[in-house]
Amino acid sequence: MIIATWNVNSIKVRLHAVLQYLSEESPDVLVLQETKSIDDNFPLEAFTDIGYHVIFCGQKTYNGVAIISVLPAEDIHYNPVKNNEYEMRSISAVYAGIRIVNLYVVNGQNVDTPKYDYKIKWLKKLLAYSKKELSLNQNMLLLGDFNIAPTDDDVFDADVTKDEILCSDKERDMLSKLLALGFHDLFYDYDFPSQTFTWWDYRGGAFQRNIGYRIDLLLASDQVRSRCTNYFIDKKTRHKSWCVNEPRTSDHVPVRVLLD
Repeated sequence: MIIATWNVNSIKVRLHAVLQYLSEESPDVLVLQETKSIDDNFPLEAFTDIGYHVIFCGQKTYNGVAIISVLPAEDIHYNPVKNNEYEMRSISAVYAGIRIVNLYVVNGQNVDTPKYDYKIKWLKKLLAYSKKELSLNQNMLLLGDFNIAPTDDDVFDADVTKDEILCSDKERDMLSKLLALGFHDLFYDYDFPSQTFTWWDYRGGAFQRNIGYRIDLLLASDQVRSRCTNYFIDKKTRHKSWCVNEPRTSDHVPVRVLLD
């Protein structure tokens, strides 16, 4: 079973890229963040016409999440983690017995701002939801754009990013509390070179210079972790030449795992 996550930064712009990724990698489940589409405008038929099931919840211009899958979703939770009813940042369902939770965590803008406090509040909601759901189903996977670099090893320069957004102590403490519930960052079960990232700013040639962050995470319960046999970061999608029909790339790359 292949499960992948990708912040596509607009499903309208990246539709051809998502379809090409599905064709090349054949994930059983692909979760998307930042679809930036109201539900009425989501390109549902582009996926159902090629045999996929899709669930989604979105809003105009910002946020939005979706899950594309081979199997139909069971026990769907639409936007279960939220500070309000208007921001669509989460969607969850059960696939082949695994509770999959797709997350687009609040960015937070800057430390010590109202948006930062809003992020911490949202993460507390995520902690409560994850604790509850894990008590109901020990087969659970949290994945998506967490907008948190777990450690100093997950940023291009820890001196530059110290105490900045994505790397602050409060954010990392919330992530640690989430892991303490019984989740594991699957990245650490595999050998990757230093300076391995999943997001690079569009500006300043950040991708070419590898000025990045690892913020797209897959956090698995013990049961799911025991089934994981490989882990991939698909940097090919960040190259403008990769997608045949769409040269505008997302600033994130997909991350996928293989379960037996």
